[in-house]
Amino acid sequence: MIRSRTASQRKVARRGGRPKAADVDKLNQDIIAAAGDLFMEYGFDGTSMDAVAERARISKRTLYVRHKDKLALFNTVVYELLGRFLVPLELSRYTTGDLDSALLLIGRDMVTSVTRPEFLAVYRLVTFEAQRRPEFGRWINDARRRPALQVIAAILQQHQDELRPHVVDSAPEHFLSVTIDVALRMGVFGVKMTPRQIESHLKGAVDFFLNGVRRHDGRGKVLNRRARSA
Repeated sequence: MIRSRTASQRKVARRGGRPKAADVDKLNQDIIAAAGDLFMEYGFDGTSMDAVAERARISKRTLYVRHKDKLALFNTVVYELLGRFLVPLELSRYTTGDLDSALLLIGRDMVTSVTRPEFLAVYRLVTFEAQRRPEFGRWINDARRRPALQVIAAILQQHQDELRPHVVDSAPEHFLSVTIDVALRMGVFGVKMTPRQIESHLKGAVDFFLNGVRRHDGRGKVLNRRARSA
């Protein structure tokens, strides 16, 4: 005679089924949080997969099923943190108005993003590890700098009639150098800028940049779109 299973037996059977999507997502987030804390505190070399599993309260087998090794876990953690802390740059946000306003707006968005304490912590970690592992440096360049360069180039392309010939290729890198790189370097060194200081820095940097890339008349006067159409 086949007897029906007891309530406890049915409960055990349900436990053996496929985990819910919400449970899987929470597990992944727990791993990211645990690994992120350890990488920030001890660096790449000072963090072990055993320590991550212990901090996340999971088995090593569970951890290795999701991340084949420590490098893969590190990449996942940093990508996750960068994606969380960086402001996405949407070209449509910077296509209205004049070039001065567009550059000031994108500069403000990027500086605000990269001077957040959370981003600076990730940046310090990757910068330190890049001394011994250049692939980390190339990786954060692809993740952070290249997308910004592409958006800046697109903005300049839309205003190319105001610019000196052949500057669009090199100008985006120069723009980042005088805006974001300065603010990022100060942030990494622990120098905090007030909103007023950031705004003053950006206005001066944008003016300095445009004075170098815009067309000039025969007397050395900078020509913007309004001056050229007058």
